[in-house]
Amino acid sequence: MSAESADVVKVIVELHLDFSEESDNALRVAFSVAEELLDKYNIWVEIIPVHLWFTDPIEQDAVDLPKIYINGKLRFIGRSPSKKELIEAIREHINIPPRRASTWEITFTKTFDGGLPQIAET
Repeated sequence: MSAESADVVKVIVELHLDFSEESDNALRVAFSVAEELLDKYNIWVEIIPVHLWFTDPIEQDAVDLPKIYINGKLRFIGRSPSKKELIEAIREHINIPPRRASTWEITFTKTFDGGLPQIAET
């Protein structure tokens, strides 16, 4: 193992996607950010795309995709983040100070009794 590989910070970004343009854009942004973070900051970003299939269009609308998780923490719901937003979220998660810190986080809970998903800010 070389000295360079020991200094690499690893981050897992999991994307829950459907087959919309918004999900396609989220995946493209994630790969672009992963390449940039490895080149500039020596941060290895592992991208795990998960495509979800739905047979009911109402269920598909209720799930609100794409969703982006960074090391298991849900960070973006229902939209593709900009390149800058995703870089800041990843850097914030690995304790590298972002340019702009936020004081709230988004928590997603799903009701299983046929109700709609609920989003709460904490």
